[in-house]
Amino acid sequence: MGTLKIAVLGLGPSLEEFKPNGYDLTIGVNDIFSRLPVDHIVCLDRQDRFTPERLAAIKASTPQRFYTQLPEWNYRPDYFEIKLQEGFPSYICQLNPVALPKSLCSPFVACAIAFKFHDAKEIHLYGVDLLNHPNLGADCVMQIQKHFQNLQLALYARVCRIVVHGSGALLPLNVLVQ
Repeated sequence: MGTLKIAVLGLGPSLEEFKPNGYDLTIGVNDIFSRLPVDHIVCLDRQDRFTPERLAAIKASTPQRFYTQLPEWNYRPDYFEIKLQEGFPSYICQLNPVALPKSLCSPFVACAIAFKFHDAKEIHLYGVDLLNHPNLGADCVMQIQKHFQNLQLALYARVCRIVVHGSGALLPLNVLVQ
């Protein structure tokens, strides 16, 4: 039997609400180790996309697994290659293919990993607020919301749910399926 309750951690304000007790596994994104240690990291961006400080934090991180689709990270001893689906889940989210569904933010892929690789039954999002994000405009956030809605529906059909913490753009997921 796999892991049941997983915390997916971004770097937004609601990360402050996270308490590690009660979770079977933690999956963070990018330079999460600059804030707290996690079991696994998802990093979907090239190294040159990060500031020197953020890149240094990523390079110094020591998770059990470092999930990425990019071969440039394969020097890491914790490197774990993933495949991503073509396109975005704008209408329906496919969880059956070997390749993972993707969105415009790493926590989305972290949720897919939590379900597909670790048998999550509950995925709790902290720090995935998407408000005042330096790289995400309003249109982009709306696309991400739609992708997460489709992921939530696909997960719900497989007896897994997403719980959003904080007051960010994904909060409506908590009432989408009950």
